Amino acid sequence: MDGMTSSALARLAFWAKGMVSINDARMEWPGFSYTDAEWARMRTLSEPIGVGTYQLFTIVNAVIFIIIAAVGIFGAFLQLATLLFPVPADTSALKFSSLLAACAFLIIGLGLPISMRLSAMLVGGKTMRAAFVSAPGDEALASKVSWQINRIMLTLCGLLVPGILLFIAYDIEAGPIITALKWLAIALMAVSTVTGFRRQRKS
Repeated sequence: MDGMTSSALARLAFWAKGMVSINDARMEWPGFSYTDAEWARMRTLSEPIGVGTYQLFTIVNAVIFIIIAAVGIFGAFLQLATLLFPVPADTSALKFSSLLAACAFLIIGLGLPISMRLSAMLVGGKTMRAAFVSAPGDEALASKVSWQINRIMLTLCGLLVPGILLFIAYDIEAGPIITALKWLAIALMAVSTVTGFRRQRKS
């Protein structure tokens, strides 16, 4: 048996509930793939969590994370930016974007686990936590989820954030092709979301 605490198991169960809902809607999150055995375990873990409970978890998690992000932005990023770059006009776009990317990674990388921990503790009461029984492989699955989240955050913060800022700073013209691809991506995401929602309601 893995030595996971009831709180850690509850966090894994709430994560599993979200991933199972996405999988049932015939959708996938790039970068979050699991074996058949892991999917089966996540389905078992997610069973005690009702739809309303999971929705409450997502709301509480979002509120807590927004608060953490606000603290990180005003308490860390702005303070460091003022200290390191006292003259904004003399600050290069690369330095500023690098600082923003690093702060974004720290805020998300540390803030998201904290918000999930607090949300699982607040929403998942003692009765629900008692329903979760640890099984062999849970600790490895939790570590895999943690690595997947950090990998995605590192990719987004290390490439996307600096890329967008440099794109804006140097006034690079995207052109009609890039603009069309952007709106196409937004449309595909909307269609995928609506389709998944309809399939979920029918099931």
